[in-house]
Amino acid sequence: MTVLIEVPAIVMHMASQFTSHDESKEGITCVHLQQTNNGLRVASTNGHFAFRCVVPYDPLCSIIHDRAVDNNEMLLPAFAFKKKVAYAHKVIIGNGEAKFIGGRKDTMDMLETRPCKASEWSFPGHFDSLWPDPASMNNAPAAPVTVNADYMRIICDTAAKFSGNGLIKMHFADSAHSAMLLTASMDNLRLEMLLLPVMV
Repeated sequence: MTVLIEVPAIVMHMASQFTSHDESKEGITCVHLQQTNNGLRVASTNGHFAFRCVVPYDPLCSIIHDRAVDNNEMLLPAFAFKKKVAYAHKVIIGNGEAKFIGGRKDTMDMLETRPCKASEWSFPGHFDSLWPDPASMNNAPAAPVTVNADYMRIICDTAAKFSGNGLIKMHFADSAHSAMLLTASMDNLRLEMLLLPVMV
């Protein structure tokens, strides 16, 4: 089966920052891609915080295959995207490689190629059910919320470097023990990040 996926390089780089470094955790050391009706969902987690972004199908995001992709999803090693490729506009993933395309302004040159073989591990099937609806969050946790400072730093760095205005919106539930939803925007994309509180 031939599968070529084109996706904005910066989205893959962002997602790779939210994966686990523990190789024994298999699927959550990877970035998960899944086809949806609205676009390609890019997702990752280390079990304590998570990233999600749906990229609409357009010239920077497409999927070409000679038959249906199994379950319409693919799991890719995060190490292929951890280090940002300067000026990369998109990455073409297929045939065991990730090819970074871009350049200054609107140039579309080949910048770098990295090994990127799809993983046979599985991504948590309940991932999307973890995400709360912002409309259902009353932003009144009734007690201080304790979070891991390093995870919060990664979330804030992501928003500071890549969001359109450097701002991030925090959504709280009615409990200090519920997940916190953080959202930001980049061009026409909605960036969603989930942070689980620390129980102290």
